[in-house]
Amino acid sequence: MSIKIEIDTVPLSNTFQRMIDTIDHFKRVDIGKGLSDFQVEDLHRNRPFTMRSRAKGMATTKIRPHSLYEMQGRVRSQKRIKRYIRDLNMGKRVRPKRAQALRYLHTSTRDILRAEMYAILDERMHRMMIEKIVWKDPFAAMYGK
Repeated sequence: MSIKIEIDTVPLSNTFQRMIDTIDHFKRVDIGKGLSDFQVEDLHRNRPFTMRSRAKGMATTKIRPHSLYEMQGRVRSQKRIKRYIRDLNMGKRVRPKRAQALRYLHTSTRDILRAEMYAILDERMHRMMIEKIVWKDPFAAMYGK
């Protein structure tokens, strides 16, 4: 008397492949989309700067304290201030209009992204991971679950 046992592993291997594909899609696409959505919805940025490296499965976002247009304006004003200080140090006569550039020398010690925003980002990404990566029982179809 011989016993013959056959096990069909195709459903199991298909399920594992779907799990791997889901994780791969999450790291390649969904993380970058989540970072961009965070900036649009929570930080109210119109055009967030998110760099995606799909081959590496990485996404990086740059969070500016203000819009890009405002940041470029501040860079121009900082250049005016440097010229004004340079001219003062060289003993040149400085026009009164150039002295107005010093009014724009504002610095802040506050973090750009405060702790509560980090918490919101962490909670958002965790919720997205739970929604996107769903594990399915490979034997549910066979046992009617």
